[in-house]
Amino acid sequence: MKLQKEKNKIVITNDLDFNIIQTLECGQVFSFIKPSDNSYVVISTNKIANITYDDSTTIIESNDIDYFYNYFDLNTDYNKIKKEIISINPNVSKYLGFGDGIRILKQDIYQTIISFIVSANNNIKRIKGILFRLSSEYGSKISEGIYAFPTLEQLSKVTSEDYARLGAGYRSDYLVKTINSLKTTEYDINFLKSLSTIKLREKLLSLSGVGPKVADCILLFGFGRTDVFPVDTWIRKTYYLFEQKKLSDKDISNYFVNIYGTYSGYAQQYLFNYMINHSKEESF
Repeated sequence: MKLQKEKNKIVITNDLDFNIIQTLECGQVFSFIKPSDNSYVVISTNKIANITYDDSTTIIESNDIDYFYNYFDLNTDYNKIKKEIISINPNVSKYLGFGDGIRILKQDIYQTIISFIVSANNNIKRIKGILFRLSSEYGSKISEGIYAFPTLEQLSKVTSEDYARLGAGYRSDYLVKTINSLKTTEYDINFLKSLSTIKLREKLLSLSGVGPKVADCILLFGFGRTDVFPVDTWIRKTYYLFEQKKLSDKDISNYFVNIYGTYSGYAQQYLFNYMINHSKEESF
């Protein structure tokens, strides 16, 4: 991947290691808008990136370009990661080829926790709508029509009734309880980061509205723990591409983690992307 970093801009010559559409549209992030066919606006906490792209080049512009250099994980060699995954399981190469421009974003932890609680039993359009309304009403204005994701302090003022009005439904009480928990020293971010993946998962599961799949998504997309494998309907179908024995979601996750180890999160995204785009081509 050819990359040129300037003061307020990153220019990436597209190849098989970076695809902005695959990266943003694969279900790992919800706080972005698409003003035109060849542009995105990404909002992470109170930071904004304007992205334009064509078949050969992606341009990321921001007043905090270092933040988005890290956010898009541009210092990681994904070509090496894909080679490692294929060396572990050569049969998976077929599936990598359809989403090999995906990069796992390094998202804000609080924003990720709230976003994935909202995502439970929900669809992407509704998730984005709820989060957009939440930011518009309670976040700080960044520019015309664009608002920062609310801080923990701002979120602490949002009631269950407010969340219900925004469309969060039964998740409303969960959100209030979790935000109250996150304000305590028991959930200090630096403390959470210090925990092993197993201990951190246990801690996340103690939050209201966080089940196993949501916990693993938070681990992967918020804490950058790539030794997890979130399981949903699509991953269950993916499992049956390789095995026919029926397993619980926990055992399916363990099945993949035992194969891919610290590359599990990357493999999950490649396989998930393949399934959501090609499931009709497979029989189960």
